Amino acid sequence: MIDDGAARRRRVERVVAAAARIADARDPLGQEARRRLPATSGLSPEGVELALGRHLEIAPSSGELDALVAAAGRARRCHVVLAANVCTAPLRAIAVAAATAPEVLVRPSRRDPVLAELLVRALSADEGFARGGGAIALVADVALGDTGAQAAGEEPRDGAPRAELHVYGSDQTVATLRAQAGRGVLVRGHGAGLGLAVVGPDARLAEAARDIADDVVPFDQRGCLSPRFALVEGPAERAEALARALHEALAAAGARVPRGPLDGAARAEVAMYRATLEAVGSFWEGEGHGVGVDPAPRSLLLPPAARVVHVAASSAGAAPALLAPIGGAITAIGAGGGGELARAVSAAAPRARVSALGWMQRPPLDGPVDLRAR
Repeated sequence: MIDDGAARRRRVERVVAAAARIADARDPLGQEARRRLPATSGLSPEGVELALGRHLEIAPSSGELDALVAAAGRARRCHVVLAANVCTAPLRAIAVAAATAPEVLVRPSRRDPVLAELLVRALSADEGFARGGGAIALVADVALGDTGAQAAGEEPRDGAPRAELHVYGSDQTVATLRAQAGRGVLVRGHGAGLGLAVVGPDARLAEAARDIADDVVPFDQRGCLSPRFALVEGPAERAEALARALHEALAAAGARVPRGPLDGAARAEVAMYRATLEAVGSFWEGEGHGVGVDPAPRSLLLPPAARVVHVAASSAGAAPALLAPIGGAITAIGAGGGGELARAVSAAAPRARVSALGWMQRPPLDGPVDLRAR
């Protein structure tokens, strides 16, 4: 049967309550998360604490929860396939799934299953979640085809909508699972994305740099909200000044929250990026971060997701051509200091979330962070 809005809202509230236990370092679930996540997430212990203590969405407003429920689909069953880039992402994904359907089946990331496992364990034992009609389980794989009437493309007799499959991961993963899904399964894909910071003409550069660092450090820049680029409105000298300030801000932030260890492939990506930027502009490297600046960009060079930021001078007139190759990948925009460039960037990526600098990694819990699929 189709459940009502009150039941959907109750299930989401119980997901948030389970996450609050994980955020609490005194709770056994929170203790287990802090013990396991450094090994699976690739973050330092300080990075794990930052993720759980500041970026786990455990205090949504009533309006945010209303928006999440209103934006969710309606189905009898929701399958969720999770990725490993952001260790806290299962909270939002499971909340959206719980708003979508009473039955939720979760395939966690094989590389980092911790938060999904803890949430499912807590919700499975939560009478409040069950009173909302909820049932949840971990699965090793997802059922990509449905059976019976739904598989034949017919609506079941009880009027319930089709099943949904929510895929979080690479564009290739989304495309593969979409192609494999049965006719009775609606697929909502959330593929690769990135963030972009915009520094307007009225911004104080030292303050803007600290705010950008606050957006880069969480999750070691691996999420789709993490800024990989910083566009500075004005001349090349202003972009270089921002890059120097950002280098200092990232060094200070890294002293408090060290970057997790890099594997050989990531170190090679950093070395290649550094060599390229040293040839066309400037590069500053610190213990656990890097900042490159291109004073006269004809295109944007994507830096590795390792707390490395590509800074470039731009203008409202130049931005459309500069962003054309990546406009569809921009998930989040952080802007500060006013100006025309921020408006031009938003026009080039109209489905991106827009926030103030320093708030890119703390969006409201109003649905998936990736709005491009809406």
